Amino acid sequence: LKMQFPKILIMTLFIAGIGFFCGCSANNKTGRPIEYYTLHYEPPASDEAPPLPVTLSIEKFTTSPPYNTTRIIYSTSEFSQNRYYYHQWITPPDEIVTQLLARDLITSNRFLAVMISNNMFADFLLTGTIDEFYEQDLDSQWNAVLSITIVLMNNLGKDETERICFQKNYKKIHLCEQKNPKSLARALSMDMSEISGQIREDIISAIVKLNGSQETPGKL
Repeated sequence: LKMQFPKILIMTLFIAGIGFFCGCSANNKTGRPIEYYTLHYEPPASDEAPPLPVTLSIEKFTTSPPYNTTRIIYSTSEFSQNRYYYHQWITPPDEIVTQLLARDLITSNRFLAVMISNNMFADFLLTGTIDEFYEQDLDSQWNAVLSITIVLMNNLGKDETERICFQKNYKKIHLCEQKNPKSLARALSMDMSEISGQIREDIISAIVKLNGSQETPGKL
């Protein structure tokens, strides 16, 4: 009996190990590959106007719950939200939006420099929050919903009240051509393209207005 005990113990552990492995395999959703998506659109054409004599720093945007995830969020009713498992964003929404907005502001050629950082030495600081970033599933159609709130700060202002240039919310909803995540990514890209253009124009207008109110023109 003493000689057989180790063999019985080894066999028991081996069977238990097989059972554990099979249980894990059953719960692991690896049978289907995960598909990753991102937003894509062509950057705006360069503006022929000369650059404004200012630098702009963009702090990485934040994302409101429950959209702060790489999982694609969809909603089938006003009070419900779900997440795809096999369809995900390649990076979180805040990284996608911040990078695209910075690219668009750079390619506009309206600023001396645009940086993605909280740079206290930049003339202006742009902060933002992604309020909505999801797929809206209606009976007749799917929509891509994107909502962003930004705050433009003048780092050269004397106090907090003078530093805040403006705060504004931008929201766009585009129809998905088909009811699938790829069409969602395409429609959200259209949302982002339009919002980015509006943000760019509002920032330029605010800076020009502020610069025009200065007694001495030039660098703010």
